[in-house]
Amino acid sequence: METGQQSFQTSRGAVLLIGSQGIAIFVGFAIHFGLTRILEPEIYGLYAVAISILMWGELVISGSIGTVFPKLLSEGTTSVKTLWSWVWRGYLPLWLGLWLTFSIASWGIAFALRDERLVPLLLIAASELPFFGIYFAGRSLLQGLMAHGWQAVVASSWALFRLVFVFAFVIFTGSVFWAMAGNSLGVAMTALLSVMLVRPFLSDDKSTEAVSLPSLLLGIGSLTLLITLLDQIALTMDLWLLKRLSQPEFAGHYGAARFFALVPLMLAFGLYSAWFPAMCHELGKGERERAKALLREVMRVLIVGLLPFAVIVWVTAKPLTVLLFSQKFAPAAEPLKLLSVGASLFVLMWFMRGALIADNEFKLPVVIAVIMTVLDFALCYTLIPRYGMVGGAMATMLTGGFGAAVTGLLTHARFGAFFPTGTLVRATIASLAIGAVAILWKTSGLMLPLQYLLLAAIYTGLLVLLGELTSSDWQVLRVVFAGIWGSLKWRVANGE
Repeated sequence: METGQQSFQTSRGAVLLIGSQGIAIFVGFAIHFGLTRILEPEIYGLYAVAISILMWGELVISGSIGTVFPKLLSEGTTSVKTLWSWVWRGYLPLWLGLWLTFSIASWGIAFALRDERLVPLLLIAASELPFFGIYFAGRSLLQGLMAHGWQAVVASSWALFRLVFVFAFVIFTGSVFWAMAGNSLGVAMTALLSVMLVRPFLSDDKSTEAVSLPSLLLGIGSLTLLITLLDQIALTMDLWLLKRLSQPEFAGHYGAARFFALVPLMLAFGLYSAWFPAMCHELGKGERERAKALLREVMRVLIVGLLPFAVIVWVTAKPLTVLLFSQKFAPAAEPLKLLSVGASLFVLMWFMRGALIADNEFKLPVVIAVIMTVLDFALCYTLIPRYGMVGGAMATMLTGGFGAAVTGLLTHARFGAFFPTGTLVRATIASLAIGAVAILWKTSGLMLPLQYLLLAAIYTGLLVLLGELTSSDWQVLRVVFAGIWGSLKWRVANGE
């Protein structure tokens, strides 16, 4: 790994933000697992549906600023003070409008879904949207400033506040409506925390180019929003069409498989949050070779992490599914195998596309996203009636493979040879080796996590023997963790 200051900051940020994503994943699982134990299945279903609808409002907000703010700040073209002022003068009125629109649409959505009990849930859910915008704007500004520690604090707090308020309200009231109110209050508290953490950075009055709200909304903001929405459609197309074209119980099995298969994508968001602003920073200074080195290094990290994940999930899919979701969900094992590969391909595509966007190429990623959405629909419509759940997973895997291949070719044309072929070969050998061990050593139940730990140790040892992991890698990790620990001790000693 590179040992420069920028690389150190990126590595430190990646560790912190992957950790915060891990907390968010755990909290999300805890909330849904806990509510299934407290609420009746039908009532929990109302909460799950309302949250899934609310997610689209959150995507509209995050998609419009989640790339724009970090890119402009890390390139040094716009000050945090300018963007923060636009949050209140420009974006907040739009988020309030989104809240009103969502609220008015609640009756229509409930009518379409044939359940009027959704109306109060959706009205409560809608109230969080302006607060979510403030929270996510603050988080995006901290990302662009490469204040990764504070960004991790905000991201973790978002998850933990929701956990505390949802369970506090639902335990005392037993009402799903108060569970949704707890969710909204948690987001509001995180928005307040975001404001507090951004304020110290507003004193930086360095001279930068002016930026207008129309250029943010109608320029790259609209393109990144379109990409975000198309990505989400492509990632949920299989479940939607499976529900429509196949047996009703298949959707439950498939939904469980999707939840676990998307874990690497959620964790990769932490790595992406640290890597993307560093990439924009180097390209903004004209340092293309250093940007290429960052791209090559992040691809190396992804290959080393994703390959063993896909192999081990493929080999142990059935006992893993039973352990996580009970014996009733054993049929989810077959689609889980393909979905783990498909999710890994989407992650690779996501990072290569990020390199194109960092280099100010927006139109081609939009075109690829459109083609992937159409392709996914065609594949799902063709394969699901014939192969059921496996057909849906196959469609997702083929779509992810197409996206990764095309985006990889475009990235190669723009940056030159960036893909670490040697790492791919060595990681493949090590992954197949631990896959063979897992086939020969069959376990189930609570022994499965122990097997995973031992396989991880064997995999790491093989990478060392093959020369993939070297002393410089361990040195970087040692320095990063020592730096994080030292920073924590300093803040505790100074009462921060």
